[in-house]
Amino acid sequence: MKKYILFYLIIPFFSIAQQPAETIQRFFDAYSVGNKAGMREAITPDFKLVENGEIWTLDTLINRMDKGRPADFKRINQFEILASQVDKNSAHVFYKNRALIHAMGRDRQVNWLETAYFIKQKGQWKMSNMHSSIDAAFQTNWELNGFKKADAENPIMKPDVRATYYCPIQKKLVGWENKNVLNPTALVYQGKVHLLYRAQDSLGTSRIGLAISEDGIHFTKQASPILAPGEDAFRQYEWQGGIEDPRVIETEDGQFLLTYTSYDGKTARLCSAISKDLQHWEKLGPMLASPKYINMWSKSGAIVGKEINSRVIAQKIDGFYWMYFGDTDLFMAKSTDLLHWEVCENAENQVKISVLQPRSGYFDSRLVEPGPYALMRPEGILLIYNSSNAANFNDTKFPKFTYAAGQALYDASKPYRLINRSKQAFIWPDKDYERVGEVNEVCFVEGLVHFKGKWFMYYGTADSKIAVAIRR
Repeated sequence: MKKYILFYLIIPFFSIAQQPAETIQRFFDAYSVGNKAGMREAITPDFKLVENGEIWTLDTLINRMDKGRPADFKRINQFEILASQVDKNSAHVFYKNRALIHAMGRDRQVNWLETAYFIKQKGQWKMSNMHSSIDAAFQTNWELNGFKKADAENPIMKPDVRATYYCPIQKKLVGWENKNVLNPTALVYQGKVHLLYRAQDSLGTSRIGLAISEDGIHFTKQASPILAPGEDAFRQYEWQGGIEDPRVIETEDGQFLLTYTSYDGKTARLCSAISKDLQHWEKLGPMLASPKYINMWSKSGAIVGKEINSRVIAQKIDGFYWMYFGDTDLFMAKSTDLLHWEVCENAENQVKISVLQPRSGYFDSRLVEPGPYALMRPEGILLIYNSSNAANFNDTKFPKFTYAAGQALYDASKPYRLINRSKQAFIWPDKDYERVGEVNEVCFVEGLVHFKGKWFMYYGTADSKIAVAIRR
């Protein structure tokens, strides 16, 4: 962290508002090392902090500090004065607060714009009030950020060894989710969050279960899977690996379209199913059904949709529905009816067009893979995507093969045209249940709903459990 210390930023800060600035410096230096007594010495007894719209006391700040600070936490504070007014016994200072933070083996920079009010007590400047907000000049306005993991409740779903189901292929009861639950999709239906999740039995066969919640956090599971391999026309694609990693979107006529990966033990194929009630599903088979692609590895289909009153409905662009797919690069397919899909190819060489690729030196250096549906927003088409960190030439903040999520923005009228892309992961494994499991170091996002004024993002952890992060 020493390489980040920039003393030249602090010198002009003091030169303009000497005494109040020293109080700010003392307060944050004490905060950085967890010195509660030092923090109290810099403030008045009735100190209040307005932090992004919430009113905190010093005790609020200390409680959050105690709960969220790992053992390797380090913070270096840098300040730049923007304006100040100092009278005989009171002062206002408006400044930039730039913090360089090391935690959980990783470095990040956070920037705030802050205003502090001071009063002089016994010859000493004491901070009475502070207003703090993230500096918009350091943010991009297209990313859907600000998610906080629900630490008190996570993981919100675990495997259940008691859940049994009569498998029509094995012709016996099986514990259909006794090994892992993971990688859920989600939607709001009839005023409740419905979570469609992947469940694995002891042999590793996957099926899709359904759980329902009134608050987006506490779910009641249904006893049997809603979609599973069976004695039907699609058994050849689904047995015995099963049905994996669902992603759901509504159709304009009020039905539900589910994309999922079928796995026969050798080849993954992107498939779909449709339902009117989330309970009864009609399998539609492989989505990339042309002779060229029917036996080619494909998975993870995220269809472009628009949020309308908490419903995400598939939308046409230039006469087509569009879908991102793939688990190395990202590719695209288009459809006029959501049933028949055409892979988007380069007309010169008839090769799939790649619209997102891994990047050497970044968190997504090994592979990229779609997350939930792709969301139409005023800035363009927002795609949350999952990624893996390569074994070398990677992001050294993360262990090799870490799964973390980023965001990409595409042109609203040309969904194959990349406009912007996050330089940092916005969610990554830093909890025990995310770091150790069937596959270590995994946060894999597939579910996103706008529910009761908040965004709920659901993700698989270490390919073993399910967790949620919330954006208010």
